[in-house]
Amino acid sequence: MPQDIATKQKVYRDYSQEELDWQYDHSKRFPDTNVFQNERMAMSRRAREAIPCRLDVSYGTGEREVLDIFPAQGSAKSPVVVMIHGGAWTRGSKESYGFPAETFSPRGVAWVATEFDNIPPNTLDGMVKQNRDAIAWVYRNAASFGADPDRIHVAGHSSGAHLAGMMLVTDWEKLYGLPRDLLKGVCCISGMYDLEPVYLSYRNRYVKLDEAAWRRNSAIHNIPAGGAPPLIIGYGELETDEFKRQPKAFLAAWQKAGHTGQTIEVAGAHHFAASYAYNDPDSPVAKALLARIGV
Repeated sequence: MPQDIATKQKVYRDYSQEELDWQYDHSKRFPDTNVFQNERMAMSRRAREAIPCRLDVSYGTGEREVLDIFPAQGSAKSPVVVMIHGGAWTRGSKESYGFPAETFSPRGVAWVATEFDNIPPNTLDGMVKQNRDAIAWVYRNAASFGADPDRIHVAGHSSGAHLAGMMLVTDWEKLYGLPRDLLKGVCCISGMYDLEPVYLSYRNRYVKLDEAAWRRNSAIHNIPAGGAPPLIIGYGELETDEFKRQPKAFLAAWQKAGHTGQTIEVAGAHHFAASYAYNDPDSPVAKALLARIGV
């Protein structure tokens, strides 16, 4: 990074505009991020070929309001993990996030990957609502794929971890008439939970947030006062400072509110490789999630 950047006007914490943009622009370190998307796509294709699954199951009326369901193998009334894909809110799909079913399905845990509209034409509010709708559908229809509606967990990576954080702070009773404790746990890896720096960064050119929107869509500013599910939150060892600070700050706020959680650093992993930990039964991420589920 050029030395003269540090002398420029600060726009967030101790960052100049250029420094802040660098913290949130993964393409500056990985010019071809499609490499990782293609790797996840290939692993997910392998999972779809090896594991009996139901693809493109509708949870709503929109063309992209669909799910890929990998039922648990050899288990009735199984727990289920609902996975929300990443992609900077502008790209990515469920087709590249089915791969952890290779680890979870054989261990008696159903794996469900959600699809939703990206930006554009969607908004963050729209993405949050679509994923809430998907989880409500899973609760109401769990029995159709042998799962237990009282054992639903959510996971996410990158922008999908931001959305998973928003699922964590959802009032399911108020919005859907469902149990307040609908979620039994949430796992967020390499996400953003305070969108103020996103609002102040180059990313706002496409996310198009105003102050009300970034507050509304920041999990850290919407932590419930009552009971809430436990949080597993992590990041790659090789992430930028902001992608390490954000999970630590969110967990601290979560615990200050009286909730439980833990943080995990994925050793040797950068932002994109951190997602692979979901499909490594020896990784601290998969171990923690499986332990939380109770299998």
